[in-house]
Amino acid sequence: MESPWVSPMCRTSTHPVLLDCIDGAAIRSSAVRTNGSAGLSGLDAIGWKRLCTSFANPSSDLCNSLALVARRLSTIYVDPAGLTPLVACRLIALDKCPGVTPIGVGKTSRRIISKAILTAIMPDIQESAGSFQLRAGQQTGSEAAVHAMHQIFDDPNSQGVLLVDATNAFTTLNRRAALPNINSLCPSLAIVFTNTYRSDVQLHINGETFYSCEGMTQGDSLAMAMYAIGILPLIQQLNPLPDTQAWFADDATAGGQIQHLHEWWTRLYTSGPSFGYHANPAKTWFIVKEEHLPSAKAAFANTGVNITTQSATWVLPWAPNHLSKAMFDVRSVNGLTQ
Repeated sequence: MESPWVSPMCRTSTHPVLLDCIDGAAIRSSAVRTNGSAGLSGLDAIGWKRLCTSFANPSSDLCNSLALVARRLSTIYVDPAGLTPLVACRLIALDKCPGVTPIGVGKTSRRIISKAILTAIMPDIQESAGSFQLRAGQQTGSEAAVHAMHQIFDDPNSQGVLLVDATNAFTTLNRRAALPNINSLCPSLAIVFTNTYRSDVQLHINGETFYSCEGMTQGDSLAMAMYAIGILPLIQQLNPLPDTQAWFADDATAGGQIQHLHEWWTRLYTSGPSFGYHANPAKTWFIVKEEHLPSAKAAFANTGVNITTQSATWVLPWAPNHLSKAMFDVRSVNGLTQ
């Protein structure tokens, strides 16, 4: 039975030939590349690697069977009730000090299937995201964002850079908005996401069951693709403003003149919640050049956004692990250092 908010407009078709590359070998490769703890089944990634690689014909049969499941989920709309055991998660309450973030740990078998699907349709995801969302599998996307923001800040006409953080972005993405958006922007992803996210997901913890109505499942290899494409319409709404913006997953950054940045922030803050994006002013920083500090304080008064001109280095929020030491000097603009 379909969820009542999945309209016929969300229906699309994906030709099976596009997913023919998902075979037993692709599943085996995905299993080898999968890591992490177990979901409700109790079998972690190490156990699944052994099942998929160590038993000759039985392992091949298992991989071929998972490949059939992956192709079916990606090409045919199925009854979501039958997928309940596959998408159900083990719930972890992560203490963020302060606050708690719910983390749903999906089954390892689902992660293996998702990895195989992701590998097959990655070119479509990258084409859909383009340069708007740099967390969609683009090569060196994060490095490009870091250097772009540095160049914007260094521009004589630029007055500052706004670094925006969102509250629990991945667990609050509006599925009702995301599924139709994905259907239009990246049709090859539409069926698998409709199958796995159109109904509430069971979350189990200490013998109790809760239901996830929004956001994506932690550990689902397709979750980042869903977020990257699902949030694109919001990014495109902000793009016509005369500022340069860079998005890396839920971390948004824009640079330019104070007036335009204030308009960009206002539109993001007011329009974001309809997409499930809740900008957090308390964790948002406006790095402004010293001579423009009075104008910045006047423009962003009562917004709750932090403003600084101090000679200090700030870790860019979308810097990956290997760029974790990349810093932005807000006074001398000396650029990135390792």
